[in-house]
Amino acid sequence: MRIIKSLQLLVCFACILFSSQLSAQNGWTTCGATAGTLSGNTSTVLDTDTTPTAVFVVTPGPVSVVPTTEFLVILQDSLALDSLGNAIISTSLDGRVSPASLGLTAGDTFFIASFSYDIQDIKLAVQGLLMNSVPFLGSCCSLLDSQAPFPGICDSLNAAGIMDSSDVNNINDLLTFLSAFNGGGSVSLRGLNGVLVGINAQIGTLSNLGCTNGVDEICYGADSLESSHERYAVTTATSLFNIANEASLQLAVNPNPFTDYISTGILAETNGTHTIRVLDATGRTVYHEVKELNSGAQTVGLNLGNLPAGLYYLQVMDRKNIATQKIIKR
Repeated sequence: MRIIKSLQLLVCFACILFSSQLSAQNGWTTCGATAGTLSGNTSTVLDTDTTPTAVFVVTPGPVSVVPTTEFLVILQDSLALDSLGNAIISTSLDGRVSPASLGLTAGDTFFIASFSYDIQDIKLAVQGLLMNSVPFLGSCCSLLDSQAPFPGICDSLNAAGIMDSSDVNNINDLLTFLSAFNGGGSVSLRGLNGVLVGINAQIGTLSNLGCTNGVDEICYGADSLESSHERYAVTTATSLFNIANEASLQLAVNPNPFTDYISTGILAETNGTHTIRVLDATGRTVYHEVKELNSGAQTVGLNLGNLPAGLYYLQVMDRKNIATQKIIKR
């Protein structure tokens, strides 16, 4: 999916809207919907590869209320300008993402989060706002501009290529529709929910005036917990066979810098017991493991997610050799 260029929301307005819904539930929903919950797995993905289709633990629904489910791509450590969380950088129809196409490189970490909604709600509302009028009061666009905190909503929709309901077909168009209400800055998942809460607070009045073709609430469901989003650490391919042959015991680490998991490529000289440990910058051992390895190339995965961010040294030792690699925890 392309990077969302039109995903823009005003910081202060999103914060005000968010204040109307502070509860930390398992999902943000309307219309009796259930938010879809993903596996919560943490995996590595090559920068040139593509993530697999997202896997649901709890399926969103009911389909009659939120028939469309797509996915948001959220970049870790990238505070959105709404100041409410990590920034949404792209979308996906099925959860499949190619890091390279998004400009992500080794060391970046991103989340996949599901978002379910009824696109027909958006189509009807957009058609009504752009085309309908209220007797004696004028067009719905002018009425909306007279009360909205940021006038020019219909002009913003048109400028983004939305002229009528036929131009609303996926989650990118939904995000464009939402950004037209609010104007400037990237949005987080929490901020997106806040904007929807604010729009739903207005849309009932617009519906009563005949400006949304009968839509009095935008139905949606979004999982609010990062712990159940699918998480990927971007890495690059490393071949152990490219390491110089003269070394007796060799290491190759991916990703580096890392967030939680590293894949440690070990080229062992002999079969037998090998000690793997991680030292902090003061030389203190913060991770220790003993493994039986075969001679030749192999990969050992290490979970170092509990370590604080900083500089560390990974060491692998056999009975007569030691190999050390500097690693950085983000």
